[in-house]
Amino acid sequence: MLNAGEKACLAELREAGLPARQALARLLALLRDEQETHLTLAEVVEIAGKAKLPIAPPALARHLEALAQHRLISRLPTATAESVFDTVPEPHAHLVYEEPAQTVDLHVSPATLLAIIRHALDAAPNQVEVLVRFRARSIGAGRNRSAPAAS
Repeated sequence: MLNAGEKACLAELREAGLPARQALARLLALLRDEQETHLTLAEVVEIAGKAKLPIAPPALARHLEALAQHRLISRLPTATAESVFDTVPEPHAHLVYEEPAQTVDLHVSPATLLAIIRHALDAAPNQVEVLVRFRARSIGAGRNRSAPAAS
């Protein structure tokens, strides 16, 4: 029996154009319930195991890729070979610190984001790298998750 969060995730899957399977809905609900929003495959395997979600790691990897392609989660650009998935689907920015290894979500206005970048560049000009990612259009038929047009 699915709980309310899992039922909501089933609806999200349908809206995004993915098959509305209970296991995928449970996985998405588990990801959304996690306090940590930036997860590696190994961490998702551990979360699924604790929740007794019977999905093998290769299938979990495929599920994560499908969720990312349909913009229900996203894949963060990283300097490592291991993928990191962001479970917050709304567009937002990130600060990535190498030491300590930490990624921080920024839900701020464009003006505030530019001020943060200016401050970081002024404070540590040789330690800051800026990456701007232009997202591809969404695969899902029901959702318009494409990047806004530049003005």
